[in-house]
Amino acid sequence: MNGAKDNFVPIIKVPTDERKLNLCKHFYNEFGCQPEFIVRVPGRVNLIGEHIDYCGYPVLPMALEQDILLAGSLIKEHKLFMRNTNSKYENFETELKSFNEIVISPDANGKPYWYNYMLCGIKGALEHLNNDVLYGLNMYVDGNIPPASGLSSSSALVSSACLAFLYAQKSILNKIDIAGLCARCERYIGTQGGGMDQAIAFLAEKYCAQYITWNPTKATKVVLPEGASFVVAHSLAEVNKAATNDYNRRVAECRLAAKLLTLSLQTTSHTIITLGQVQKLLNKTLEEMIVLVKETLPKDIYTKEEICAILNVSADELDNFYLTPNTRKLSEFKLKQRALHVYEEARRVEEFKKICENTNKCVNGTNGTGSVKEDMNTLERLGKLMSESHESLKNLYECSHENLDRLVDISSQKNIHSRLTGAGWGGCIVALCPREKVKEYIETLEDEFYVNHCNIDKSKAKSYVFATPPNFGAVIYITN
Repeated sequence: MNGAKDNFVPIIKVPTDERKLNLCKHFYNEFGCQPEFIVRVPGRVNLIGEHIDYCGYPVLPMALEQDILLAGSLIKEHKLFMRNTNSKYENFETELKSFNEIVISPDANGKPYWYNYMLCGIKGALEHLNNDVLYGLNMYVDGNIPPASGLSSSSALVSSACLAFLYAQKSILNKIDIAGLCARCERYIGTQGGGMDQAIAFLAEKYCAQYITWNPTKATKVVLPEGASFVVAHSLAEVNKAATNDYNRRVAECRLAAKLLTLSLQTTSHTIITLGQVQKLLNKTLEEMIVLVKETLPKDIYTKEEICAILNVSADELDNFYLTPNTRKLSEFKLKQRALHVYEEARRVEEFKKICENTNKCVNGTNGTGSVKEDMNTLERLGKLMSESHESLKNLYECSHENLDRLVDISSQKNIHSRLTGAGWGGCIVALCPREKVKEYIETLEDEFYVNHCNIDKSKAKSYVFATPPNFGAVIYITN
């Protein structure tokens, strides 16, 4: 960052392009005026470090070109009007109530309505503002992040609503503070996330990934090898974290594993809730933690009764202190497998970052000379870490999907390393591909997965797979 100004979300004149002009046209036709501003929040792809942010470990994501655009105008009435350019998403409007009065209600199938995510963002903003509201808001949304794809479309929607509402109320937060606020906002939908999606949405920089650490939140630029391209491919299996208990179950299993690890070593600390905190408490390396997990959590499955006995708590106490409402009916937990994934994945993140940094030094002449473009060994080493990550997510964390595995297998047959990205159980893979092979690789996925495996017309297949460079983070565009 170059100065204090860089710590805040940029506020700049809106660039003219067809998509923004179309959004403004929709806005005018609905509300009879032009929007005063447009908030842009990008989606993200996590290159490596899956399911470890909520355990206290660093992650390595980058922002996408795909984004949520939210056009807004202030109104004197304390009301919220929400519209979407996609006609399948219904209109919504409500009185602007106090923080405690905003209720997030899912549909009959337990899935959140699209506007529930926006209400989460506004609910969090209201809490931050202590319900001190100046204006209501007209809002019109346009998004091109594939929904339920693991590319953070829901987090971008939450963050765009929170940012727009704060801006409308003349409240200014720095990027780190608003990222933290938006992470807390999303928990109103019922998902116990760790903050990666929101952090990269606000802290991203063009042309590089970010190594994000926690407590306090900090982003460190990671320059990726020049010859590397990242390709994202949708598995066509959609996943909604807020509609199932799979995601929160993994969070609970990691918390329980952390607690059992501390107890097994006769170490007591009521503040320990993450596996990262356990490592810090014991002052051990990641390699030592991996050995420790194998020694102290020998069982493949722990029943709820066994965990209660080990912790010397009742079932009600376990529910209240360690489980969320949608995980309290679970009777069995896999603690060893989840903890092993977390510690091994955290180690892979550190190795990935180190390879990028050392390659950079080489290219810049610090440790020698050479071109990253020609260093296929660098791409192979990074790719191998991504492949190992997928195997761990598939076998230890059990959050893959047959379509994701099929995409990874097709990629492997072409000597391309890939992994699922996002929560899993569907969504997308991200592949590390030499730049000169991108076109051929994308055509292979279109033919072998989308056309042959999924019976999709090739013209439609092109919308499910794309190469993406690292993009910039959230911005507020002024329209007049």
